[in-house]
Amino acid sequence: MKSRSEMGATSGLPDAHPTLPRFLSWADGNGRLLFIRSAAGTGRRYFARSWIGNRSGEVLDWSGGGIDVAIAVDHLVQRLHSDPGLHLAVILAPAASIWALTSRTPCLVADQGDLLLNLAEIRQFVGSETRAEQPDPHHLHELSGGWLAALLILSDDPQASTRAQQSIAGGLARWLAHRDPTGALSEAAFLPVFAGCTVEAFYGEFSPVIHTLDDLVQAGLVQPDGLGGWMMPRMVRQILVERVGLRERVVALERAAVNAMAATHGVEAAVESAVAHRRWPALLDLLLDHWVDVFIGNPRQLGVIASKIPRFIAEQTEYMRVGLRILGSVDQHGLSLQPPVFEPDYATNHTAQRLHRDALRLANKPNAHALTVGMLEMVNLRMSGLYVEAGTAAARLRATLHRGLDAERLNPALVALTELQAGISLYLAGKDSEARQAYESGFHWAQISGKAFLLADVTGKLALLDVLEGDSAAATRWLAAHDAVIGDVGWGRVMVARCAAMARAYLSLARLDYLGFEQAMEALPPKLDHDEFWPVHGQQLALQKINIGNFEVAKRMISSIRAERRYAADSPLARRLFDDTLMLVEILQGGVMRHGSGAEKRDPLLVALGHLLNGNPNAALAALEDVPVTRGLRRRGNLALYLDLAARNPQGPTPALAQRLQRLHQESGVLYELSILGMVPGWSEVGRSLVLEPEELQRLGYALDLAPTPIPKRPVLSTREQEILHQLRAGMTRKQIAEAGYRSENTVKTQMRSLYRKLEASDVEQALENARVWGL
Repeated sequence: MKSRSEMGATSGLPDAHPTLPRFLSWADGNGRLLFIRSAAGTGRRYFARSWIGNRSGEVLDWSGGGIDVAIAVDHLVQRLHSDPGLHLAVILAPAASIWALTSRTPCLVADQGDLLLNLAEIRQFVGSETRAEQPDPHHLHELSGGWLAALLILSDDPQASTRAQQSIAGGLARWLAHRDPTGALSEAAFLPVFAGCTVEAFYGEFSPVIHTLDDLVQAGLVQPDGLGGWMMPRMVRQILVERVGLRERVVALERAAVNAMAATHGVEAAVESAVAHRRWPALLDLLLDHWVDVFIGNPRQLGVIASKIPRFIAEQTEYMRVGLRILGSVDQHGLSLQPPVFEPDYATNHTAQRLHRDALRLANKPNAHALTVGMLEMVNLRMSGLYVEAGTAAARLRATLHRGLDAERLNPALVALTELQAGISLYLAGKDSEARQAYESGFHWAQISGKAFLLADVTGKLALLDVLEGDSAAATRWLAAHDAVIGDVGWGRVMVARCAAMARAYLSLARLDYLGFEQAMEALPPKLDHDEFWPVHGQQLALQKINIGNFEVAKRMISSIRAERRYAADSPLARRLFDDTLMLVEILQGGVMRHGSGAEKRDPLLVALGHLLNGNPNAALAALEDVPVTRGLRRRGNLALYLDLAARNPQGPTPALAQRLQRLHQESGVLYELSILGMVPGWSEVGRSLVLEPEELQRLGYALDLAPTPIPKRPVLSTREQEILHQLRAGMTRKQIAEAGYRSENTVKTQMRSLYRKLEASDVEQALENARVWGL
């Protein structure tokens, strides 16, 4: 009966395919090119001829494959252009890409569901037959699902169910060989009911590939039941059950064969064998088991492997498509992810949302597959400019990882890479302490794995995090660990050395070693590239200009970066680094911090410094309250303590304070901290109060001379002058002050003149106002 359904309108068939009116009700009536992608047994040739009808046209059968579709379609377009009355209907192979066709030329597309008869069409089809006993349309629908070949048999002989099922089996087998190569869709035959949540829960129990109800509908395995729900035809279900049963033993043997190849000939040879023999389940398992080791060793090889996977396999899931996109960013030096060029919007980012659903579902069974998809979700979010969402996904993935470590044995390299990628996402999202936890855990697992790539990468990132938090000693230790393994890294050495190089540059600045800073910068590109830590590099390029007094150039550089990388520069890390840089320029240029400069969003230590330069120690102390004494703050070190001492002792360092500073500096201090302290009025000579090496004193002096205009010095008042200032505030006259101190008015007049000179005032009112500004 297959021949009747495929040959077209013959005896016992209506003039047109029963589903054609439904198709034409929404299709463009002026279309002259029709592509049909449907299984044999659905009446696809009959449908093609029905669509052409009495018009000039031709049916082309490309279902056997072996055709260069792009060239063939271009030829069809030429024919249609040369003959305005021509209509062409093309029967495609099951694996044909509809998107590739529709992107080349305007056309109509009829898919599997368009050719399967629904209940109303079966009722009309059966009603057109003239026989004594009419078959029940509901029964035919439940049995055949509207496959035309089976309907023709059953309408002639309702008892011929075996023959009707055979008419479906051949076409369905060839259809599923391309649409369901892993057999995962076929396993839905064991579901008693079909609802979106039920299907997802079903595949969540066992399948490494995520499928939805829509996937089953698109494959033509599930159809509307005519009552508002969904059903799988009984004949289709039986065929799928038999297919699954046959595949179980076959798949087990295929997996064993592919694993044996991987163990003896390598992963790439095993992949080639799996592709050649179309062993798709075994191939997916192989990639899940070995992708981390291949990626760390040579991700370009992983790209070569991925290129051998057929498109219809690679595009089965969202995470496989994203994974291939990431592999496309691999070059000889490392992974270069392009910054986002479109405005990030999670609500309209369907890829991000699908990956989120996949990651949530797989998290119920925290294995290698779940961690892989979780990492792909994070990286995709970062590539899309959704940095805060990536940080949230990272925290969720770390929870999944910890459950997985409790439940089963995981590849240490996979665990280390998961923690490393989570740390990157958290750091870019501005969650420094959480990033530290991820990095430190990643270091632990990298040691267990013994992978130099992972060890070099995570130690460099920890060094950068520590030096930005002010812990130069810890950063130095991490750099030593990095240097011990970087020589063993092959592919990706430039990439994993980047953070370490930037940490060295910051360390040189902490020591006020400007020559060392310039030498460290020579290890970095002269311009920004697409390394994910480009905001750090951007700040350092601006600091190069600041170090030689080119403040305006530094400001223009930050402004240009923000304009060129509009969306990437909006990450929490980029915002705070660039805001802090601009605030530092503002302070160095004027010695003060202007009001309304957005201080609430910036480094509280810089804010405190600005307040001290403005002569407002109380505001400085308030800003320092935002700096906890616990570990985990950027540029903390001793600087918060130094600024606190300056705010509480505006007259400058006493001998006792100098001794305390000496001890702190010797134990854990760096010159950078003293240079900041030396900018505070009254503390400009702090370097001379300590025992420093001549070279250190020279560096400190150079740093304090960076500002193009002298930093205002806070007046230092004698005890008597402080007493007179207090009396003036109380409203006392010169005569009252003299009487209170048993001094002559001339003596008081001389002391007041000295006070006015130091406060740069000409009268009492100005003296009191200037003293208030200085916090005296």
